[in-house]
Amino acid sequence: MKNQKLQSKNAGLIQYIISDICRYSNYISGDFCTYPNSMGGDRTHSTLLSDKKVEELKNDSLRQQIISYATPILTDTQNLVYLIPVEVKTLDKPEKIDSEVLGIMDSQVNYEGGSMKKYSPGNYYGYFNNLLVYDYNKGALIKMCDGRLLGKDMDSHYYEDEIITVFTGADKDTDGDGKITVDDLSSVYVFSLKERKIRQLRQENATVVSYEFVKGEKNMLITFGFDRNKNNEFEMSTEPTFIMHYDFNSGELNRLVSKELENKLQK
Repeated sequence: MKNQKLQSKNAGLIQYIISDICRYSNYISGDFCTYPNSMGGDRTHSTLLSDKKVEELKNDSLRQQIISYATPILTDTQNLVYLIPVEVKTLDKPEKIDSEVLGIMDSQVNYEGGSMKKYSPGNYYGYFNNLLVYDYNKGALIKMCDGRLLGKDMDSHYYEDEIITVFTGADKDTDGDGKITVDDLSSVYVFSLKERKIRQLRQENATVVSYEFVKGEKNMLITFGFDRNKNNEFEMSTEPTFIMHYDFNSGELNRLVSKELENKLQK
């Protein structure tokens, strides 16, 4: 029993180290990988109240989280298009909905723990709940995502005809704890700056472990962790991972290893 606990702790430590190496090496290589379920992070800023909890508060004309805007990130330098991460701040206690959102931030917002954010050209490392696309030349501002989600680590990739922004995120309280956090099952989100269109790449009973672009292409290899026992949580030490190939042009997400080959490997 002690050995199992020690192995689990060691696995978590290894995941943390690998995640840090991947995140920092992005500054140099432009590649990106992330382990959203293994990072502890700052729970104050990495938590979004579930839809059910928000509705309960709304029924009483209350709210407990308010929006906040991070520094605009110049993503398309030629056309002056910025991406602006939208965050939430958690209040010490619920307040009436008719209160001023920005007027109460100095005195009643819980900043406990702080928030780690890192910037590099076109990228943002931290948590957010939506992204705004601001076209400076046209004076146009739109939101990237229609629904509520907890996004993590935005990464932009540049091509001759396109800029693609990618991040991982969870949009459902899959573990039923009343909050949307990095422990919930996640997806990969792919946004085309040219098309102003976002795509969600997900697999049933699975969460994103890592992803990377095929060198020189828009296609991706995505590693998912499979929630084999269907308890809405992925355990890295005991549950398997699998790899999917994403074709950007067709939008198809297919298994890299066929069932036939998988059966042979399993023998």
